[in-house]
Amino acid sequence: MNEISRRTALLGAALLALTACGGKEDKLAPVAAQRTMGITVFPAYGATDVKPDSIVTVTGTYGRLDDVQVFDSEGTVITGAFSDDRTAWVADRRLAPSEKYTVIVRATSERGAAVSQTSKFSTLEVTGKNAVGSTLISPPDGSTVGVAQPIVIAFNQPVINREAALAAFKVETSEPVEGGWYWIDSREVHWRPKEFWPSGVEVKVSESLVGMDLGDGRWGVSRRENSFTVGREQIIKVDVRKHRLQVVRNGKVIKTFSVSTGKPGWETRNGIKVIMEKVTNKKWTNTAIDAPESYTLYSSYAMRMTNSGEFIHDATWNGRIGSANTSHGCVGMRLSDMRWMFNNTIMGDPVVTTGSPRKFRELWNRYQDWNVDWDQWQTGNFDLSDG
Repeated sequence: MNEISRRTALLGAALLALTACGGKEDKLAPVAAQRTMGITVFPAYGATDVKPDSIVTVTGTYGRLDDVQVFDSEGTVITGAFSDDRTAWVADRRLAPSEKYTVIVRATSERGAAVSQTSKFSTLEVTGKNAVGSTLISPPDGSTVGVAQPIVIAFNQPVINREAALAAFKVETSEPVEGGWYWIDSREVHWRPKEFWPSGVEVKVSESLVGMDLGDGRWGVSRRENSFTVGREQIIKVDVRKHRLQVVRNGKVIKTFSVSTGKPGWETRNGIKVIMEKVTNKKWTNTAIDAPESYTLYSSYAMRMTNSGEFIHDATWNGRIGSANTSHGCVGMRLSDMRWMFNNTIMGDPVVTTGSPRKFRELWNRYQDWNVDWDQWQTGNFDLSDG
């Protein structure tokens, strides 16, 4: 055996001895040491026109993810969650249209080495009629409302995919309340309970349309939330035939007033209405409602019940309050009585009118919600067959 052969044999014996002592794990160690950690980010680096409903994901191989940061051009952060073994991270919400995003990943390889990667991409530009967002959530944040107040979300553009949009709306209550959404028209959706709200319930309503595909090339661009509280239970009852208004609080009549409602041809609508607005020093003119008589009158206090112009207000010019119906659809009261009503009524209080031959039918005449049968309300009115 020459020297080279002898040394080769000795090296082989030494390696065999090391393998025998090291066991199975050491046999794999040289292979593992050669593996390099890989990080994959979706959407890919430099991607443009990314659809907003894409979800950012990060995966790592041959190591573990330590930290993932995703933020837009204004620094707004998108949060997410890691898998149990920290080899994957998934964002918990959609992207915004017309935005640029940065993704920063920090990780540790199998060998304990620090690994980092930065990625950037941009989303689809969405402008004009294709950008759909809410313009308001009502009632206002922090308000206290009556038991008939519906939740209202209004939009800047018609919502084409109305059924899908409902997935972006959420109503949370401090106690269980059965209720549902109903489209009034393509730009406004309401949520109401099956019955009047329970007194004292706390409500949080939110919408998260950002990045939602709303059909016909339109994308959601808004995110907002409001919280409100339902106040004491108070129901205003108007009896057209008896020329009487009663205030019922917590099931007991606490006040009874004489009133004058709409005359023939201008009858006050029957049904359940909701106090929408309270104003002082209200001016009334015949031109505002196309009445044939010419007049300009003033009320110190007025509370709106419909978009079409039904109010409860003081009518100092009316000498037949309590004995005849002479108005153009409003509920007229004496000044002192109306002052009490104004000071003891809040937005969202229901007004239940009975005894009139004219029904409250018009869905557009906010808020007609409580006059829609509950079975019908539960359909959602996605095709706006009643709108």
